[in-house]
Amino acid sequence: MNISVVIPVYNKEAFVRQCLKSALSQDFTDYEVIAVNDGSTDLSGKICDEMAKEDARLRIIHTKNGGVMAARRRGVEEAKGEFVMFCDSDDELLSHALRDAYDAALQHEADEVVAPFQNQRGEIFDSGRRGIIKSTEVITDFLALRNSFPPNCAILFRRKILLNGCLEMPRNIYMGEDILFHIRYLTNISRVYCLDKSNYIYNQGLSTYPKITLDYEKQYDKLLRESLQPIWSDIKSYFTLYQIKRYEHYIDERQYQVLKDYYAPLRKQTSKDIPFKDRLAIQLPPRISYLLIHGYKQILEFIKRRKRSRNRS
Repeated sequence: MNISVVIPVYNKEAFVRQCLKSALSQDFTDYEVIAVNDGSTDLSGKICDEMAKEDARLRIIHTKNGGVMAARRRGVEEAKGEFVMFCDSDDELLSHALRDAYDAALQHEADEVVAPFQNQRGEIFDSGRRGIIKSTEVITDFLALRNSFPPNCAILFRRKILLNGCLEMPRNIYMGEDILFHIRYLTNISRVYCLDKSNYIYNQGLSTYPKITLDYEKQYDKLLRESLQPIWSDIKSYFTLYQIKRYEHYIDERQYQVLKDYYAPLRKQTSKDIPFKDRLAIQLPPRISYLLIHGYKQILEFIKRRKRSRNRS
């Protein structure tokens, strides 16, 4: 079998039917869809079972609630495809998603295929990268928080590499876990192919998460550093940039104490590889950095609003 589409499902009764329908409506032949019902307490599991009776390509796995990464891991373990593509149960795959990705993987001997994606309003999120790129380029985009790549959905992965520990994750990691597993995968490959056409609809703003604490940030940074070890010498300055970006997030929320509590050592770790504005943000006193960070963020939001307005007109 060529591709297994793995869909973790938890309490998404309002969306899961359309999600599964999109996965089963691909203009591709040799694939299966695996929905892992992660202990849903609503009608999600029942909807999945009903749809599986109507289409033999759809398999349903019911598990106790273990979190989204555990559900993805179980789906990959049960999968029969050479490649795996993930989809969240409140999103949709466009009809050409599997065909485009599979053709590119074979033609260009890529271990991963990524594409632009769009939200429910039709806004496109595009890295601008095209063709074959190095896996480290995707990693640096993640670490610089250039979120123009989808962290894991509608990306074509090789199943055998995913099974190499990429999906092992502590249950209490609930934010950024998708980037963490993707980075682990990328450290095991070299060639990524970038498509030029959107293949995924991301329903933006539906999910809610607990607020991230500084203790969580420390734990996540430890796991991220460990995941980057195979390429650490090439990527360490980007890890510092990632930490500075996270510091800027806290300062924008006026949590000035985080400098003393965790981020002060970054002042001695910056280099010319770090963009000047980020070096400035970590070196200035937090209250002055706030003016720089918040002002820059407001300018970017203004530019985005103007761009959306022009696109509508």
